[in-house]
Amino acid sequence: MKRYKAIMHFNKPGSTKGTPWTVHFRGTCHIVESIDCRVRMHSEFKPEKKQNPRAFFTAQIQKLTIENGCAVLE
Repeated sequence: MKRYKAIMHFNKPGSTKGTPWTVHFRGTCHIVESIDCRVRMHSEFKPEKKQNPRAFFTAQIQKLTIENGCAVLE
C-alpha cells in the first residue's frame, strides 16, 4: 500500500479551545485534541523559517482516521 507524508505541529490558537494539534495529510488540515502515531515519526526544526511553525513532526503513513478528536496515524 502506498504511503503519504503527514505533517503534525502544535496549534497555539487552537490550544485555547482544547484542540492543540494540527495534522496535514493529502491536502487537508485536521485540527485535533491528540495524536496516536502508530508508525515512526521524525521531528524537524527549521530556525531559518520566518513564520511558525518552525518545529513539527513528519511521518510516512498509509491512512489517517479521526476518532473522538484523536488523529490515528497508521
